[in-house]
Amino acid sequence: MSVCVQRMKKAQAILEKNGWEAVIASSPANFFYFTGTWLDSHERLQAVVIPRTGSASIIVHEMSREEISLPDEVQLILWKDGESAVKTLAGLLPEYGVVAVDNQWPSEKLIDLMSIRKHLSFVKSTPVIGALRLRKDETEIELLRKSGEIADRVMKKIISFVKPGMTEKQVADELKRLFQIEGVERLSFQPIIGAGANGAIPHHQSDETRLTEGDMIVIDMGGIKDHYCSDMTRTIVIGEPTEEMVKVYEIVRKAQDEAVKAIKPGVPMKLIDQVARSIISEAGYGEFFTHRTGHGLGIEVHEEPYLTSNNEQLLEEGMVVSVEPGIYLSGKFGVRIEDIVVVTSNGAERLNHFPRELIRV
Repeated sequence: MSVCVQRMKKAQAILEKNGWEAVIASSPANFFYFTGTWLDSHERLQAVVIPRTGSASIIVHEMSREEISLPDEVQLILWKDGESAVKTLAGLLPEYGVVAVDNQWPSEKLIDLMSIRKHLSFVKSTPVIGALRLRKDETEIELLRKSGEIADRVMKKIISFVKPGMTEKQVADELKRLFQIEGVERLSFQPIIGAGANGAIPHHQSDETRLTEGDMIVIDMGGIKDHYCSDMTRTIVIGEPTEEMVKVYEIVRKAQDEAVKAIKPGVPMKLIDQVARSIISEAGYGEFFTHRTGHGLGIEVHEEPYLTSNNEQLLEEGMVVSVEPGIYLSGKFGVRIEDIVVVTSNGAERLNHFPRELIRV
């Protein structure tokens, strides 16, 4: 039995437990999870329909016929321009019951489906697809390790590349080139290069700002290899840092290190956030840590679970999360350190091994 069919069987077990009739997976990431094929048909409907019992079906436009490779257990349904793909999908669903729908399915298509299946109730797919994707299998973890190794190599090269006088955009463009050399399919997101005061903007868009002597520089980047993401941040300084820079950096480094040490199965996710946040707050910088401590990562760069201050969910073996506390001093500089971590049977495994000490260039 293929990995994809095993995942479909697990989805059916969850449907049976909840008493729901089916789940519809349609986003490129969820479609890939159940088929092994990355397909983005844009406005054209694509979907994996998994019923509570029986065989799953895959609906795609006829022009994608050659892109799909299916096991015998799965039915392939093709539709043509001019036909109603939603009606075809509706024909696979019962008249009554509850159907879980991909959280990223366009509302237009859901509304069309609701008008055809008036007696069905629809719920978010989080308890089904989200629950399955929360815990990575060994194949996924190995792909994430490889993606993390690429990020380590790229980070080492880009730090060697950085020189005073360059613009943030020049550094970002070099990052893209380095990832291309490593054979990544695409970037996890546009690289964030935040020099000086721009580093105090967590999601700064790299621009024409020039790197100058004494700048702290936040470098946040990631690439996608074999459909699995990396996401990694380091903060460096050009020349000699000020005492305040060193102080803030060491606070963030300690917060990140202690948060990783606290990760193990059975621990509430909010505790990991609290560990990092308490260290930063006790040092007097709590108001300057303005985002969650981490997020899940896998096929998508941001996915469940989330390390937030109010998330009661427990960590489980096989979950993969980022740990990325930061301090952002408006008008001055910012510091963020981020690694991807796998929850193991008794702790955590970092997927990034590039040094976390403050690097001077």
